[in-house]
Amino acid sequence: MNPRIFTLEEANALIPELEPLILDLIEKRKLMQKHHDELLVLDLLSGEKVKDDESSESKEYVEKSAELESLILSFEDQILEVNEKGCIVKDIEQGYVDFFAVRDKFLVCFCWHMGEKKIGYWHSVNDNYKSRKKID
Repeated sequence: MNPRIFTLEEANALIPELEPLILDLIEKRKLMQKHHDELLVLDLLSGEKVKDDESSESKEYVEKSAELESLILSFEDQILEVNEKGCIVKDIEQGYVDFFAVRDKFLVCFCWHMGEKKIGYWHSVNDNYKSRKKID
């Protein structure tokens, strides 16, 4: 992670770059959950056949496991890519990203939510999205 202090202008300038990354992370998260659920169902329905290397269930399980592992690695790389820009992914499912900033000589976070065209809110470092305040 490479945190930094942003001005409001700097943080807003990153939004066009962040938006497609966050959208992709949201979709990957859904796909990972789907693969995970499919593996659980396959395991429940197939029982011991999943452990038999010769069974079709085992082959399907291995393929789905490999797909899930690949998705997880890609997801983690993309989180790192966002973090390397200096901001912090706070909640993938909701699309929340924080940017460290200084306001009235205190360290705070500008907060951005997927779908917002620009940053309009902030919160203290120890708070979260629910306690955000409008930037005046």
